[in-house]
Formats: sequence, structure tokens, C-alpha cells
Amino acid sequence: MKKLLAFALMLGCSAGLFAADKPAPAALVPPPPPSPAAVNPADVPQPLDRWTIFQLVFLPNVPNSTWNTNVYGLKTGWPASGGIGTVSGIEVSWAYSGTDSINGFQASWVAVKSKDLNGIQATFITTLNNGTLNGLQATGAYAKAGDVQGAQFSLISQAKEFTGIQGGLALAMSKGFTGFQASAVSIADGPFTGIQCGFVNKAGKDGGSLQLGLLNMSDGKGFQFGAINYNKDAWIPVFPILNFSF
Repeated sequence: MKKLLAFALMLGCSAGLFAADKPAPAALVPPPPPSPAAVNPADVPQPLDRWTIFQLVFLPNVPNSTWNTNVYGLKTGWPASGGIGTVSGIEVSWAYSGTDSINGFQASWVAVKSKDLNGIQATFITTLNNGTLNGLQATGAYAKAGDVQGAQFSLISQAKEFTGIQGGLALAMSKGFTGFQASAVSIADGPFTGIQCGFVNKAGKDGGSLQLGLLNMSDGKGFQFGAINYNKDAWIPVFPILNFSF
């Protein structure tokens, strides 16, 4: 009887060992993590120590070797150029110049666009910048920039944070502003420190402002000279000729 019990016990242990060595069902095995997608080298700007002195472009990415390369000299589009590289020098095209990073001068007859610009951006129709601009942006119809330190002139001028001089024949508009803003309608939605001049002026809170115009509106401290002056923090919120708040 003892031998039978010992034999049964040995069989049970062996079955347990074989069961432990048996692989788990496929449904219980977690799938391997997905491999990261391969990065296309053409989608990454080349290192700045790789550059050429001259580049002729027919359309953005035509030739495709011009898309992510750097130019220390002249890049020209016939009729348009663009890319994700850097131009340190001049980018000039007939219809459109659109390289991301410019250190120098960017121009065309119709439109220009950059991400970060240190220098001058100019055209007849529209200039666009969606990053930072340190320098001058000038166009005939519409100028738009991100964070500006410098000057902007157009029929309609628009920016985010602005330090410098912003002029627009019809409209000059920004968020935070430090400097001089002049247009038929001058608007600073955020904190304003400086001078506004126009038929209609509107300044945000904080800072301090001097407004010169027919209709002046302010949410912060400063002086107003105009036909109608509104300042919500003034002793008399609406007053003609002169109003102020300290």
C-alpha cells in the first residue's frame, strides 16, 4: 500500500513539473510593442555645418535636395522656393519664398513665409511668420507674425507679443505690446506699455499707456487724449478731451 501511495505521489509531481514548463496559451502572451516608425531623412533639417553657397529652386521641394539643406549665400525661387532648412543670406523668389529659418533677407513679389526670422521680410501682398521675428516685416496688404522684436508695417499688421514699432494703415493688432503702435484702429488685447495713436485705440490691462485718438479705450493705467475717452479704472470712466488712471 505504501508503495502505491509513493508511486501516485511521484506521478502527481511529474505532471505538475510538465505543466509548469508548458508555454502559456497564445491569447495570454502580450503582443510585442510596435516598432517606432522610421524617420524620413528628408523631413529633418540637415546639420548647420552642411551647407551650400547657392541654391536654385523651381518649386518648394523641386529639386527635392533643396528641401532640408542650408544655404550660406543666395537661395532663389523660379518661381517659388521653400524648405525646412536655414538661409543665412538672401532668399528671393518671383512668387513665393518660404524657407523656415532666415538670417538675413527674405523677399518675393507675392508672398513670403518663415518660422524664425532674424533680419528683413518683405513683399507686396502678404508676409507670414509663425514663430519669432527679430527685425523688420513689411508688406502692402497683410503682415502677420508671432513674437516680434522690431518693426512691422502693412495695411493690416498682426502679431502676438510685440516689442517695438507696429504700424498699419487700417489695423494694427497684437496681444501683449511694448512700444509704439499706430493705425486707423490700434488694438492691444493684453498688457500694454507705450503709445497708441489712431482714430480708435484700445489697450489692455497692466503696464501704462498714452493714447492719442478720437476714441480711446483702456483697461489699465495711463493718459488718454481724444474726443471720447474710456478707462474703467478712472475716477470718471468716460470723459471727453482728457482722462487718466494711476
